[in-house]
Amino acid sequence: MDEILRLVERLKAGPVGPRGRTPLKEFGLISCDNSVHIRLIPFYEPCIIVILSGRKQIFDTPGTMTCEAGTTIAVPAPSYFSMRNEIDPHGHYYKALLIPFRDGDLERLRQAHKIEPVARQQEVGILKFEHDATLVEAIKHYLSSNGDPHLRDHRLLEILLILAKKNPRLLSYAFSGESWSRRVRTLLSTDIAHAWEIGEVCKRLGTSESALRRHLKGEKTGFREVLVDLRLGTALTLLLQTSLPVYRIAYDCGYQSVPRFTSNFHKRFGLPPKELRATVNETEKKLDVRGHSSVA
Repeated sequence: MDEILRLVERLKAGPVGPRGRTPLKEFGLISCDNSVHIRLIPFYEPCIIVILSGRKQIFDTPGTMTCEAGTTIAVPAPSYFSMRNEIDPHGHYYKALLIPFRDGDLERLRQAHKIEPVARQQEVGILKFEHDATLVEAIKHYLSSNGDPHLRDHRLLEILLILAKKNPRLLSYAFSGESWSRRVRTLLSTDIAHAWEIGEVCKRLGTSESALRRHLKGEKTGFREVLVDLRLGTALTLLLQTSLPVYRIAYDCGYQSVPRFTSNFHKRFGLPPKELRATVNETEKKLDVRGHSSVA
Protein backbone atom coordinates (compact mmCIF):
# COMPACT_ATOMS: atom_id res chain seq x y z
CA MET A 1 0.00 0.00 0.00
CA ASP A 2 2.89 2.35 0.71
CA GLU A 3 4.06 2.01 -2.91
CA ILE A 4 0.63 3.04 -4.22
CA LEU A 5 0.43 5.95 -1.80
CA ARG A 6 3.88 7.21 -2.80
CA LEU A 7 2.87 7.04 -6.47
CA VAL A 8 -0.25 9.09 -5.81
CA GLU A 9 1.75 11.65 -3.83
CA ARG A 10 4.19 12.06 -6.73
CA LEU A 11 1.38 12.49 -9.25
CA LYS A 12 -0.23 15.14 -7.07
CA ALA A 13 2.88 17.29 -7.04
CA GLY A 14 2.70 20.24 -9.40
CA PRO A 15 0.99 23.59 -9.89
CA VAL A 16 -2.49 24.04 -8.47
CA GLY A 17 -5.16 25.53 -10.71
CA PRO A 18 -7.35 28.55 -9.93
CA ARG A 19 -10.02 26.34 -8.36
CA GLY A 20 -7.53 24.76 -5.99
CA ARG A 21 -7.21 21.52 -7.88
CA THR A 22 -4.56 19.70 -9.84
CA PRO A 23 -5.47 18.59 -13.40
CA LEU A 24 -5.75 14.93 -12.37
CA LYS A 25 -9.18 13.51 -13.19
CA GLU A 26 -8.51 9.77 -13.39
CA PHE A 27 -8.67 9.08 -9.67
CA GLY A 28 -9.21 10.65 -6.27
CA LEU A 29 -7.43 10.40 -2.95
CA ILE A 30 -9.28 10.92 0.32
CA SER A 31 -7.20 11.57 3.43
CA CYS A 32 -8.78 12.19 6.85
CA ASP A 33 -7.15 13.17 10.13
CA ASN A 34 -10.27 12.19 12.08
CA SER A 35 -12.89 9.49 11.71
CA VAL A 36 -15.96 10.66 9.80
CA HIS A 37 -19.41 9.17 9.17
CA ILE A 38 -21.30 10.30 6.06
CA ARG A 39 -24.88 9.28 5.45
CA LEU A 40 -26.13 7.96 2.09
CA ILE A 41 -23.25 8.93 -0.18
CA PRO A 42 -24.39 9.00 -3.83
CA PHE A 43 -22.50 6.97 -6.43
CA TYR A 44 -23.63 8.03 -9.91
CA GLU A 45 -21.00 5.91 -11.67
CA PRO A 46 -19.41 2.67 -10.43
CA CYS A 47 -15.98 2.89 -8.87
CA ILE A 48 -13.12 0.98 -7.27
CA ILE A 49 -12.01 2.05 -3.78
CA VAL A 50 -8.61 0.93 -2.50
CA ILE A 51 -8.22 1.25 1.28
CA LEU A 52 -4.62 2.36 1.85
CA SER A 53 -4.68 3.15 5.57
CA GLY A 54 -7.26 3.02 8.34
CA ARG A 55 -10.60 1.24 7.99
CA LYS A 56 -13.90 1.77 6.17
CA GLN A 57 -17.25 0.59 7.48
CA ILE A 58 -20.28 0.37 5.18
CA PHE A 59 -23.72 0.18 6.76
CA ASP A 60 -26.24 -0.21 3.90
CA THR A 61 -25.34 -3.83 3.14
CA PRO A 62 -26.66 -7.03 4.76
CA GLY A 63 -24.90 -6.41 8.06
CA THR A 64 -21.99 -4.00 8.40
CA MET A 65 -19.15 -4.51 5.91
CA THR A 66 -15.71 -3.76 7.38
CA CYS A 67 -12.83 -3.06 5.00
CA GLU A 68 -9.34 -2.91 6.46
CA ALA A 69 -6.25 -1.43 4.80
CA GLY A 70 -5.19 -3.76 2.00
CA THR A 71 -8.76 -4.26 0.82
CA THR A 72 -10.32 -3.16 -2.46
CA ILE A 73 -14.06 -2.76 -2.96
CA ALA A 74 -16.15 -2.23 -6.09
CA VAL A 75 -19.23 -0.04 -5.72
CA PRO A 76 -22.18 -0.29 -8.14
CA ALA A 77 -24.12 2.66 -9.51
CA PRO A 78 -26.48 4.31 -9.20
CA SER A 79 -26.42 3.60 -5.48
CA TYR A 80 -26.34 5.20 -2.04
CA PHE A 81 -24.29 3.93 0.90
CA SER A 82 -23.64 5.26 4.40
CA MET A 83 -19.94 4.96 5.23
CA ARG A 84 -17.64 5.59 8.14
CA ASN A 85 -13.95 6.23 7.48
CA GLU A 86 -11.86 5.40 10.56
CA ILE A 87 -8.30 6.57 11.08
CA ASP A 88 -5.42 4.20 11.65
CA PRO A 89 -4.71 4.27 15.41
CA HIS A 90 -0.97 4.09 14.66
CA GLY A 91 -0.66 6.28 11.55
CA HIS A 92 -3.36 8.73 12.68
CA TYR A 93 -5.09 9.02 9.32
CA TYR A 94 -7.43 7.33 6.85
CA LYS A 95 -6.41 7.19 3.20
CA ALA A 96 -8.17 5.64 0.23
CA LEU A 97 -7.74 5.74 -3.53
CA LEU A 98 -10.86 6.02 -5.69
CA ILE A 99 -10.79 4.90 -9.34
CA PRO A 100 -14.03 5.66 -11.24
CA PHE A 101 -15.15 3.64 -14.23
CA ARG A 102 -18.31 3.31 -16.33
CA ASP A 103 -20.61 0.39 -16.94
CA GLY A 104 -19.57 0.58 -20.62
CA ASP A 105 -16.00 -0.27 -19.57
CA LEU A 106 -17.23 -3.65 -18.35
CA GLU A 107 -18.95 -4.34 -21.65
CA ARG A 108 -15.75 -3.42 -23.53
CA LEU A 109 -13.86 -5.80 -21.24
CA ARG A 110 -16.31 -8.62 -21.88
CA GLN A 111 -16.14 -8.18 -25.66
CA ALA A 112 -12.36 -7.76 -25.79
CA HIS A 113 -11.75 -11.00 -23.91
CA LYS A 114 -14.80 -12.89 -25.25
CA ILE A 115 -16.18 -13.37 -21.76
CA GLU A 116 -19.59 -15.01 -21.69
CA PRO A 117 -22.34 -12.66 -20.49
CA VAL A 118 -23.22 -13.18 -16.85
CA ALA A 119 -26.81 -13.69 -15.80
CA ARG A 120 -28.41 -10.44 -14.73
CA GLN A 121 -28.37 -10.34 -10.94
CA GLN A 122 -30.41 -7.99 -8.81
CA GLU A 123 -28.91 -6.29 -5.78
CA VAL A 124 -25.33 -7.26 -6.54
CA GLY A 125 -24.17 -4.61 -4.09
CA ILE A 126 -20.63 -3.81 -3.01
CA LEU A 127 -18.01 -6.46 -3.80
CA LYS A 128 -14.97 -6.92 -1.58
CA PHE A 129 -11.54 -8.11 -2.75
CA GLU A 130 -8.36 -8.89 -0.85
CA HIS A 131 -5.15 -7.57 -2.33
CA ASP A 132 -2.56 -9.75 -4.01
CA ALA A 133 0.61 -8.92 -5.94
CA THR A 134 -1.15 -8.99 -9.33
CA LEU A 135 -3.82 -6.49 -8.29
CA VAL A 136 -1.31 -4.16 -6.62
CA GLU A 137 0.88 -4.15 -9.76
CA ALA A 138 -2.13 -3.42 -11.96
CA ILE A 139 -3.07 -0.42 -9.80
CA LYS A 140 0.50 0.84 -9.95
CA HIS A 141 0.48 0.46 -13.75
CA TYR A 142 -2.75 2.48 -13.92
CA LEU A 143 -1.27 5.26 -11.80
CA SER A 144 1.86 5.26 -13.98
CA SER A 145 0.03 5.95 -17.25
CA ASN A 146 1.83 9.31 -17.53
CA GLY A 147 -1.24 11.21 -18.67
CA ASP A 148 -1.78 9.00 -21.74
CA PRO A 149 -5.58 8.48 -21.85
CA HIS A 150 -5.39 5.43 -24.14
CA LEU A 151 -2.84 3.72 -21.94
CA ARG A 152 -4.82 4.69 -18.84
CA ASP A 153 -8.02 3.20 -20.25
CA HIS A 154 -6.20 0.01 -21.22
CA ARG A 155 -4.78 -0.32 -17.71
CA LEU A 156 -8.17 0.37 -16.17
CA LEU A 157 -9.48 -2.66 -18.07
CA GLU A 158 -6.56 -4.64 -16.66
CA ILE A 159 -7.73 -3.85 -13.12
CA LEU A 160 -11.33 -4.68 -13.99
CA LEU A 161 -10.29 -7.98 -15.59
CA ILE A 162 -8.37 -9.02 -12.46
CA LEU A 163 -11.36 -8.17 -10.27
CA ALA A 164 -13.83 -9.90 -12.61
CA LYS A 165 -11.76 -13.08 -12.51
CA LYS A 166 -11.85 -12.94 -8.73
CA ASN A 167 -15.62 -12.38 -8.73
CA PRO A 168 -17.56 -12.55 -12.04
CA ARG A 169 -20.50 -10.77 -10.36
CA LEU A 170 -18.61 -7.53 -11.06
CA LEU A 171 -19.75 -7.81 -14.69
CA SER A 172 -23.34 -7.45 -13.48
CA TYR A 173 -22.58 -3.77 -12.85
CA ALA A 174 -22.86 -3.31 -16.63
CA PHE A 175 -26.62 -3.82 -16.35
CA SER A 176 -27.32 -0.43 -14.76
CA GLY A 177 -28.65 0.71 -18.13
CA GLU A 178 -30.04 4.05 -19.24
CA SER A 179 -32.73 5.69 -17.16
CA TRP A 180 -34.56 9.00 -17.28
CA SER A 181 -33.04 10.12 -13.99
CA ARG A 182 -29.60 9.36 -15.41
CA ARG A 183 -30.35 11.32 -18.57
CA VAL A 184 -31.58 14.28 -16.51
CA ARG A 185 -28.55 14.08 -14.21
CA THR A 186 -26.15 14.01 -17.19
CA LEU A 187 -27.73 17.19 -18.58
CA LEU A 188 -27.77 18.99 -15.24
CA SER A 189 -24.11 18.10 -14.71
CA THR A 190 -23.11 20.24 -17.68
CA ASP A 191 -23.76 23.35 -15.56
CA ILE A 192 -24.65 22.47 -11.99
CA ALA A 193 -24.98 26.12 -10.93
CA HIS A 194 -27.48 26.98 -13.66
CA ALA A 195 -31.04 27.83 -12.54
CA TRP A 196 -32.53 24.75 -14.18
CA GLU A 197 -36.27 24.52 -14.75
CA ILE A 198 -38.08 21.38 -15.84
CA GLY A 199 -39.35 23.04 -19.04
CA GLU A 200 -35.82 23.74 -20.26
CA VAL A 201 -34.72 20.20 -19.41
CA CYS A 202 -37.69 18.72 -21.29
CA LYS A 203 -36.88 20.80 -24.35
CA ARG A 204 -33.24 19.66 -24.27
CA LEU A 205 -34.26 16.00 -23.85
CA GLY A 206 -36.99 16.15 -26.48
CA THR A 207 -39.88 15.15 -24.26
CA SER A 208 -42.92 16.71 -22.64
CA GLU A 209 -43.10 17.82 -19.03
CA SER A 210 -45.89 15.37 -18.23
CA ALA A 211 -43.95 12.49 -19.79
CA LEU A 212 -40.76 13.34 -17.90
CA ARG A 213 -42.60 13.61 -14.60
CA ARG A 214 -44.25 10.25 -15.29
CA HIS A 215 -40.93 8.59 -16.16
CA LEU A 216 -39.20 9.97 -13.07
CA LYS A 217 -42.12 8.98 -10.84
CA GLY A 218 -41.75 5.44 -12.20
CA GLU A 219 -38.13 5.58 -10.99
CA LYS A 220 -39.33 6.76 -7.55
CA THR A 221 -37.91 10.26 -7.92
CA GLY A 222 -38.72 13.66 -9.38
CA PHE A 223 -37.02 16.51 -11.21
CA ARG A 224 -36.42 18.62 -8.10
CA GLU A 225 -35.13 15.60 -6.16
CA VAL A 226 -32.61 14.76 -8.91
CA LEU A 227 -31.38 18.37 -9.06
CA VAL A 228 -30.99 18.80 -5.29
CA ASP A 229 -29.33 15.40 -4.88
CA LEU A 230 -26.84 16.14 -7.67
CA ARG A 231 -25.99 19.58 -6.28
CA LEU A 232 -25.37 18.25 -2.79
CA GLY A 233 -23.46 15.23 -4.09
CA THR A 234 -21.23 17.52 -6.14
CA ALA A 235 -20.69 19.71 -3.08
CA LEU A 236 -19.63 16.63 -1.10
CA THR A 237 -16.94 15.84 -3.67
CA LEU A 238 -15.71 19.45 -3.78
CA LEU A 239 -15.48 19.65 0.01
CA LEU A 240 -13.37 16.52 0.17
CA GLN A 241 -11.24 16.93 -2.92
CA THR A 242 -10.60 20.64 -3.42
CA SER A 243 -9.34 23.53 -1.34
CA LEU A 244 -12.26 25.80 -2.32
CA PRO A 245 -13.91 27.63 0.60
CA VAL A 246 -17.39 26.50 1.65
CA TYR A 247 -19.10 29.68 0.38
CA ARG A 248 -17.58 29.19 -3.11
CA ILE A 249 -18.68 25.55 -3.21
CA ALA A 250 -22.21 26.60 -2.25
CA TYR A 251 -22.37 29.14 -5.10
CA ASP A 252 -20.73 26.78 -7.61
CA CYS A 253 -23.39 24.18 -6.78
CA GLY A 254 -26.28 26.55 -7.40
CA TYR A 255 -26.95 27.92 -3.90
CA GLN A 256 -27.30 31.67 -3.47
CA SER A 257 -27.52 31.34 0.32
CA VAL A 258 -24.67 29.72 2.27
CA PRO A 259 -26.88 29.13 5.39
CA ARG A 260 -29.45 27.35 3.23
CA PHE A 261 -26.70 25.24 1.64
CA THR A 262 -25.29 24.40 5.08
CA SER A 263 -28.72 23.40 6.39
CA ASN A 264 -29.54 21.22 3.37
CA PHE A 265 -26.12 19.59 3.38
CA HIS A 266 -26.39 18.79 7.11
CA LYS A 267 -29.83 17.24 6.68
CA ARG A 268 -28.68 15.20 3.69
CA PHE A 269 -25.35 13.82 4.90
CA GLY A 270 -25.64 14.05 8.70
CA LEU A 271 -22.97 16.67 9.36
CA PRO A 272 -22.40 20.32 8.34
CA PRO A 273 -19.95 21.09 5.53
CA LYS A 274 -17.42 22.87 7.78
CA GLU A 275 -17.27 19.86 10.11
CA LEU A 276 -16.66 17.55 7.15
CA ARG A 277 -13.98 19.85 5.75
CA ALA A 278 -12.22 19.88 9.14
CA THR A 279 -11.66 16.10 8.97
CA VAL A 280 -9.69 16.29 5.73
CA ASN A 281 -5.96 16.96 5.55
CA GLU A 282 -5.19 20.33 3.97
CA THR A 283 -2.49 18.67 1.89
CA GLU A 284 -4.94 16.16 0.42
CA LYS A 285 -7.77 18.42 -0.74
CA LYS A 286 -6.50 19.07 -4.23
CA LEU A 287 -7.41 16.03 -6.31
CA ASP A 288 -10.31 15.88 -8.73
CA VAL A 289 -12.51 12.90 -9.64
CA ARG A 290 -13.81 12.30 -13.16
CA GLY A 291 -17.46 13.31 -12.84
CA HIS A 292 -17.85 11.52 -9.53
CA SER A 293 -19.89 12.77 -6.60
CA SER A 294 -18.71 10.45 -3.92
CA VAL A 295 -16.21 9.90 -1.19
CA ALA A 296 -13.77 6.99 -1.06
